[in-house]
Amino acid sequence: MDRRLQSRIFTRSFLMQACWSFERMQNLGFLFAIEPWLDRIYPEPERRRAAAARHLEFFNTQPYMASWTLGVVGALEERLARSPEQDRPTAEARLGALKKAMASALAAVGDTLFWGALRPACAAVAIAAWGLFWTAGLPHPILAGCLLYLALFNIPALWTRWQGIRLGYLWQESLSAELGRYRWQRAAVWIRIAGLSAAVLTALAALLVPPWGAFSRWSVAVLGACVALKAAGVSAGRIYLGLIALGTVLAAADAA
Repeated sequence: MDRRLQSRIFTRSFLMQACWSFERMQNLGFLFAIEPWLDRIYPEPERRRAAAARHLEFFNTQPYMASWTLGVVGALEERLARSPEQDRPTAEARLGALKKAMASALAAVGDTLFWGALRPACAAVAIAAWGLFWTAGLPHPILAGCLLYLALFNIPALWTRWQGIRLGYLWQESLSAELGRYRWQRAAVWIRIAGLSAAVLTALAALLVPPWGAFSRWSVAVLGACVALKAAGVSAGRIYLGLIALGTVLAAADAA
């Protein structure tokens, strides 16, 4: 797998959930991401259509971890393309079973690491940084905090998307054993501890450090509003968009 092919699959993986459905979840997005690989493996239109049909079955995993499955499936498709015709039904069945098993395992890892640990930890660190920037009198502290959040969250997410394709291709069926060496659960625990520490320090500073009085009131008001909106049934995505809009407005007002 060369760098150009990896780049195409990496770019397409961002649209993994663009055609999401309740019936088959991310199957169309997965097929769209792996399509350049299938085009290279199967120059014959008939075999290429058959390969595409295999990936229209149900598929669902954590979107950042889907790239690992893309790498494994690409390698298995290459092996399948070289198999004798009498061995292909068995190879196809094994490919489908491995794809489903890996999707479930990677979903558990990704949900724990990215949604359950990294996202709230990055938010806590960004809020703490916002307060420090504001106290120090730096320009645009809200904008700086938002940018810090995006950087802290997206650097590991993008690394996982990119490296997963290559490592999945190299490790293939030994992916589960190889991923065990990364100690994802331990990483999630330490990320949670870091996020909790940042949140506790921010709360203590807001209560005990006099210059943070205004910041404390703003934080409590925003937190209370978010909890109330969530209790009223507003989705987390809409709350995030509202916070981004609020931060943008406050940053613009601060700049003016």
